[in-house]
Amino acid sequence: MIFDYIMGLFSSFAKRDSSKVLTQAFERLAQAKDLRDITAIVAESARQISGAQGATFVLRDGDLCYYADEHSISPLWKGKRFPMVNCISGWSMIHQEAVLIPDIYQDNRIPHDAYRPTFVKSLCMVPIRVENPIGAIGNYWSESYTPSDDEIKSLQILANSTAIALENLELRIVLTKQNTTTTGLQHRNNELEVAINSMAHDLRTPVAGMTGMAELLRIRLADKIDKDSYDYLGAIMDTGRQAAVQIERILMLYRATNGNLTKQELNITQITQELINVLKPDLQNRLVEFNVEPHLKAYADAPLVRVVLGNLLSNAIKYSSRKPKTKIEVGLHKNETRFNTFYVRDNGDGFEPALANKLFQPLNRLHTQSDFAGTGLGLASVAKIVEVHGGQCSAEGRPSEGATFFFSLPTS
Repeated sequence: MIFDYIMGLFSSFAKRDSSKVLTQAFERLAQAKDLRDITAIVAESARQISGAQGATFVLRDGDLCYYADEHSISPLWKGKRFPMVNCISGWSMIHQEAVLIPDIYQDNRIPHDAYRPTFVKSLCMVPIRVENPIGAIGNYWSESYTPSDDEIKSLQILANSTAIALENLELRIVLTKQNTTTTGLQHRNNELEVAINSMAHDLRTPVAGMTGMAELLRIRLADKIDKDSYDYLGAIMDTGRQAAVQIERILMLYRATNGNLTKQELNITQITQELINVLKPDLQNRLVEFNVEPHLKAYADAPLVRVVLGNLLSNAIKYSSRKPKTKIEVGLHKNETRFNTFYVRDNGDGFEPALANKLFQPLNRLHTQSDFAGTGLGLASVAKIVEVHGGQCSAEGRPSEGATFFFSLPTS
């Protein structure tokens, strides 16, 4: 009982305002120089958010969970690896969701023998990045405890920022390696290096933090503020997400030019349908008809091809928004021995044929921001990705009659 009392006092002392903890974590993560810095910052911050007696930083290592770091009143599992299927952090990653366990000895997902030597009675685990998690952050309490929605959301915001910090670290390593050698693409590296460093290293973390803090504030004040104020916070969140998308597009220009391709046989029809399903919820107030040719195939890097198709489909939807009925087609234009040429066609606003060559140049736009929002980076990313696959891009269009975009990818 004395131990529990002391731990309760320690918990109330250690617990800090989550907004301050997150703000400091964002600043420190933006300056982190290596993986050890990141794991230590995250473990310490996670513990402070809810006044936990312990916190761990877990990375996915193939089919194993690697406990990379911890910040705790007594040792837990730092430096150890456990099979994902036998570990609650693995469960969180596999199911892509946070898990709360008020009493670990009442939950069959917990390997009880591994926990008995520790102080842990309750825990909360959140994945690092909800989609395709690369790790997890764990909080542990010495007595039965259920974190509030506010604390869980704060932990997830921290986890999302951690994913960005890890990606930025990987990007720095690649940049450092490439700057020590001279390659045929060095002139492109020079063109993009300033944008990448400023946008990726300086903006990604604070943008994610801003969006997460606005969401946290919206949750806290949901029943205390008027509808307009609630909507304003929603607008801040949407703007932050849009900014994050634009930053990712700039990064994609770099990755497409310098990244290593992992090619495999792809079902272009299936990928297109999956992307359409993602886009459909935003089209409920519009009449949109999709026609995707079956059995489209290519041999390419899957994530990059998704970027190509995602950009072209999004553009087709955007630039046909003034039509009573939007029609979008995806199909095979030309089948050759080494390359298949695909097309994405819409019945939107189109463009002057003489301006077709400018479409794939970075930051060039044929429409004003007031007509159609954008940055001029989407099609530039498409062109770079297709180019590193050895293919080509082109476009045809006429004002008010729609546009067709062609891109070729290897067949084998």
